[in-house]
Amino acid sequence: MNDSEELNVNQVDFDHDCDQRYSLFGVPPDERDEAWIKALHPTRRWLREDRLPHIWCGGCGIGSVVNSFVAAMEDVGLDQNKVCVVSGIGCTGRVSGYMKTDGFHTTHGRAVPFAIGLGLARPDLKLVIVSGDGDLVAIGGNHLIHAARRNADMTVICVNNFNYSMTGGQHGPTTHLTARTKTTPKGAVEYPFNLPLLMKACGASYVARWTALELVRLRHSIAEALQKPGFSFVEVISPCPTNYGGRNQFKDAKAEMEYFREKTVMWEGEPLEEIGLELRGEIVIGKFVDTERETFRERLLKYWPAWPPNPGRSTAANPSARQETGQGQPPAEKRPLDRLEVRIAGAGGQGIMLAGSLLGEAAAVHDQRHAVTLPSYGPESRGGASKTDIVISDQPIEYPRVSRPNILVIAFQEAYDTFKQPRAAGCVLIAEEDLVRLDDEDRNVAWTIPALEWAREMGDERVFNMILLGFTTAITGLVSPEAMRMAIRKLGRLVEKNLAAFERGYQYGLDKVQSSKLTNLQSQPETGNLKPET
Repeated sequence: MNDSEELNVNQVDFDHDCDQRYSLFGVPPDERDEAWIKALHPTRRWLREDRLPHIWCGGCGIGSVVNSFVAAMEDVGLDQNKVCVVSGIGCTGRVSGYMKTDGFHTTHGRAVPFAIGLGLARPDLKLVIVSGDGDLVAIGGNHLIHAARRNADMTVICVNNFNYSMTGGQHGPTTHLTARTKTTPKGAVEYPFNLPLLMKACGASYVARWTALELVRLRHSIAEALQKPGFSFVEVISPCPTNYGGRNQFKDAKAEMEYFREKTVMWEGEPLEEIGLELRGEIVIGKFVDTERETFRERLLKYWPAWPPNPGRSTAANPSARQETGQGQPPAEKRPLDRLEVRIAGAGGQGIMLAGSLLGEAAAVHDQRHAVTLPSYGPESRGGASKTDIVISDQPIEYPRVSRPNILVIAFQEAYDTFKQPRAAGCVLIAEEDLVRLDDEDRNVAWTIPALEWAREMGDERVFNMILLGFTTAITGLVSPEAMRMAIRKLGRLVEKNLAAFERGYQYGLDKVQSSKLTNLQSQPETGNLKPET
C-alpha cells in the first residue's frame, strides 16, 4: 500500500478471533504495515489514542483486561454511545479515562453508588465498573455488597492484584495470608476475602473468576456478564510485578504468568468456600454463578411505574399530581432559573439534613428542575453547626458545591457565626428569630420567624424545620408550594402535622411579603431584589 491509496478499513473482512486466516491482524503479510495494523486493531475505536501511552507498568495485567473488555463489547455489539465506564481510584481506576465512551473517574470507593444513581436516571445506558480490589473491596466494600444484594443492573470487572499498588504496594482485603507487602514486611496475618463466595452470598446474578492469562475465556465471560440482567461480577487475577510480585519472590511479570499457567485449574463444582486463594497456591477459575433473579430496576418499577421522571413532563400537565397537592389548579409557570445556590444551616437535631433533602426532591422530582443536595454534618449529632447545600438550575449542574449562597437560611447561632459569610451580593437571609442574634448589618435585611415557638405551640418541636421550609418557600419562591407539599407527603410519618407546620410557615411568609409590598421571587429576575422594607 502506498501513501496515495486511501485506507478503508470497511473493505477488509476482519475478525479479531484467534484463528486468523493470514496473520495476527487478518492482514496479508505483504500488506502488514503500521497503518493497516493500527486501523484494524480491535481496540482502536474504543480507546482515546490522544491519552496514550498509558501509565501502567510493564508486565501489568490491566492492559490485557482492557483488551478482553473491548473485544467483549465488540462481540456483544454494544452501541459506543450507550456505554458508560465508571471507575474509582487506583491503577485500574485509570481505565475509564482511556475509553472512548462516556466515563466517570469517581472518588475512592464510590464507583458503585455513582453507577447505581446513574443507572436509575439513565436506564438506557450499559454501565460497566472497571476498578481494582483496593477500590472496590476495601473502602468501596460496603457499596459493593449492597449493589449485589439489590441486584443492580451493572457489570463489575474487578482487577485483583492483591495490594494497593498505585500508592506503593500496601496490603489490602485480598492480600494472601503470609504475603509480604509494604505494610506487612513479615507477612500478612489477616485472612483475605474470597470474592466469588462473597458476591454469591450477597446475591449477584453472575460471578466468574479468570486470570490475565486467560484472555479468550475472560473475553467470553465479560461478554456474558454484559448481557446478564442484574449485577454481574468478574474477578481478574492480575500480575503486579512492580510491587506485589517482586516482594513475593516473583522475579518479573513472566514469572507471575508462568505461575498462573501452572497453578490455574478449572472449577468443577466444589463449594465456593473451597476456592479461596493462597500465596503460590492453586487458582480456581471459572463461572461460578449464572442465575436469573429479579433486578433492582424491575422491582423499582413495581412500586414506581413512571421511573425515571421525564424531565419534559411538567406538573401542570399531570392531573394526578395536581390532585395530590389538593389544589385543583395547575401551578404558575416557572420562571427561568440559571443557577440558584441555597444553604440551610443549623444545629444537629434540628432536621437540617431532612429540610435540604425535601427541598432538593421538590425541585428535582416535582418541579422538574436540575438539583443537587450536599449534606454536611457537624462534629456532634446533637448540637454543633451543620448545613445542607442545595443547587437548583434549569441547566445541568456541572459544579455541585455552594460557594456563595443566594439564599441563606439560619436556624442556630453557631451556624450563623460559621456560615454567615461568604454569600452572594443581595443574598436573601432568613433566620429563626429567637435562636439567632443577627449582626447589625444583617438585622435590617433579614427575614425572621419564631419557628421554634410555633413548633412548641403545635406540640412537637420536630416540625420546627417544616415551619422554616414553609416560610422560606413563600419568601423566595425557589420551589413551588405544590412541589413541597408532595415531597412532605412522602415522608411517611407525622405527615399531617408536618403539612400543617409547612402551611403555617408558608402563610406567614406570604403575609410578610404582602406587608412589605413585594412580589414573590417567581416574578423577580434576581433574588437580590427580594429584601424587606425598612
